[in-house]
Amino acid sequence: MIDNFVRLVNEFTNMPVPSKTKQQTVGEKVIKDIRTGVPFEPTYIYRLLTLIKSSLSEKGRQEDAEEYLGFTLNGLHEEMLALKKLISPQEEKAPTPNGPESQPGGEEDGADKEEEGSEDEWEQVGPRNKISVTRQADFVRTPITDIFGGHIRSVVYQQNSKESATLQPFFTLQLDIQSEKIRTVQEALEMLVARESVQGYTSKTKQEIEISRRVTLEELPPVLVLHLKRFVFEKTGGCQKLTKNIDYPVDLEISKDLLSSGVRSKVLKGQRTYRLFAVVYHHGNSATGGHYTTDVFHIGLNGWLRIDDQAVKVINQYQVLKQTAERTAYLLYYRRVDLL
Repeated sequence: MIDNFVRLVNEFTNMPVPSKTKQQTVGEKVIKDIRTGVPFEPTYIYRLLTLIKSSLSEKGRQEDAEEYLGFTLNGLHEEMLALKKLISPQEEKAPTPNGPESQPGGEEDGADKEEEGSEDEWEQVGPRNKISVTRQADFVRTPITDIFGGHIRSVVYQQNSKESATLQPFFTLQLDIQSEKIRTVQEALEMLVARESVQGYTSKTKQEIEISRRVTLEELPPVLVLHLKRFVFEKTGGCQKLTKNIDYPVDLEISKDLLSSGVRSKVLKGQRTYRLFAVVYHHGNSATGGHYTTDVFHIGLNGWLRIDDQAVKVINQYQVLKQTAERTAYLLYYRRVDLL
């Protein structure tokens, strides 16, 4: 994967950006004159995807953009781990961020589950001298985790028991937008950290136990990718797309209330303030088809570009934030302002 993505990056040439960008007026719009390179098709990337992940479509083209991103980052991360292991064989293999075990609600949260010996476990004294048992799987950092990798803290609360906390890595932060109350990214983030009841736990005497869980942000990455979960599986087995608009800001401040209590005082404002630099949109009302496009901030132009396959044009910031029923934001890419 590393070899193929190095080849992909080398396909691109620097886009000429004149010191004084020429402008032409079309109606009421001012269009900047840009000259793009020759379009190309990365067939070797398609082959790579189908070879390694058989569930992808035959040509690797009509795939979920978030799944593709996760597959790419996880694959590069795993290869880098393998290379590090050649240098330092004693280092353990790290868990894959955004794998099944790292999703909020995707595991049994340790309430009555035996933990594997590969995880570190320690007791932690929190606010008001409360003691919690905290678990974190062995984690080896790579250049990919240094850019995209964050951690969430999932805490399980049970009456008359110590809190059970698990630190889980992520590459993309999954935001549930299904509730009618959620209309903005900030509201989706607040919903992420809301305390929820967990059903179905019983004691050794077969009595139902009252358990709740809360997720908070333990470590914020330099590049924060937010995934608006638009595709919802139904009980009948089908999948529907949520087409409602979710408002998102160019400048996003992660509230201290979203952070774990142990790190709130340590994270400076600049370390939790982000600026939007790319948006991936899904076009269409169907969950099983459609089309993806992206807007990206170009530093040389000091402005935004809209990329639709080989078509590239300059747009303004208002167009980036304006969604339609046909074109809805799916992935939001933010980078920390203190690292710009």
